[in-house]
Amino acid sequence: MAEVSVIFVNSLAVRGFANGVINLALSTAQFLPETIDGKTQVSAQEVITANLRMDLYCAQQVYEALGKIIQEQTVPAKKSDMN
Repeated sequence: MAEVSVIFVNSLAVRGFANGVINLALSTAQFLPETIDGKTQVSAQEVITANLRMDLYCAQQVYEALGKIIQEQTVPAKKSDMN
């Protein structure tokens, strides 16, 4: 089986739909030093790191999976679980 790269992304930069295909461009923040008025500062630059293409069936699967993960991870802890 071929090795597949894992890419960490920070944001959805572009989204669109054409000819039955969903198009998503995901971006990653790069933190770069720059000098402004003699002072070094760090600026964030978004760089496209992944382009995804999928049909509506796959998009529905991703939507359902992400919705479930987000719901499970954002539910407040039960009082009995808190120490």
